[in-house]
Amino acid sequence: MSDFPKYTDVDVYCKATECGIGDKLYCSSLIGDLQEAAERSSNAVGYGTSFLKDNSICWIILKMRLHFSELPNWHETFRIRTWSNYLDKIYYGRDFEIYSSDNRLIGQASSAWILADWNTHRPVIASKRPELPPPTIQDPRLVFGEKCPKIFFPTRNDIADETTKPVIIKYADYTELDRNRHVNNSRYTAWAYDALFKCGYDVSLIEDLVINYNSEVRAGEKVELFITQNAEKVSVFGYKNIDTKVFACELTLRQA
Repeated sequence: MSDFPKYTDVDVYCKATECGIGDKLYCSSLIGDLQEAAERSSNAVGYGTSFLKDNSICWIILKMRLHFSELPNWHETFRIRTWSNYLDKIYYGRDFEIYSSDNRLIGQASSAWILADWNTHRPVIASKRPELPPPTIQDPRLVFGEKCPKIFFPTRNDIADETTKPVIIKYADYTELDRNRHVNNSRYTAWAYDALFKCGYDVSLIEDLVINYNSEVRAGEKVELFITQNAEKVSVFGYKNIDTKVFACELTLRQA
């Protein structure tokens, strides 16, 4: 019998600096909290960031889906439950449940990751690295009944011509960067919210988002964001260097 836990629970306190209008936690902050829980869970099964860095390896998230009925409130201590649930070639699945302070299920998330070389970010195959322990699947359960989806990501020319201006422009300034000197991926969710807010959408109605990460953004780089809408879904696409795909985010708003 495995000594590894079936899942990891992490309690999170919702601070005022992580909240916006209505004293609700920013969705981008929640995504950061989910990834913090993922790191703790990975450490519990032998794949923590410190151990991996000692072997010049890191985790890279490729995509995430988050669905929530409500966001935590300022002063609330909520709980994140997470577990690893599949290994498909080089792709590692991890799912999450989010519980309110009174133990109601208020959100679920799925995600896909790879192990990568710290310097080149090329995928690492665990079975070919003898210093790595065998990967652990804690629980095969998928919260959505399926793996995290991939979003269709059009080229910039498919959604904008030479005269079309981006909805909003973002820069990789100091406070956007993470420990690797790249824009922290949770910031892309914040940028998507900014783009919708600027266009007059009621972002408080967002209840589901899928985000795919395509390219890293380094210090000083510029990212231009464009919006498209199809039925009840709104998509935000980010590009750098004119047509390099950075991220795609598909958001669903509930009916007011």
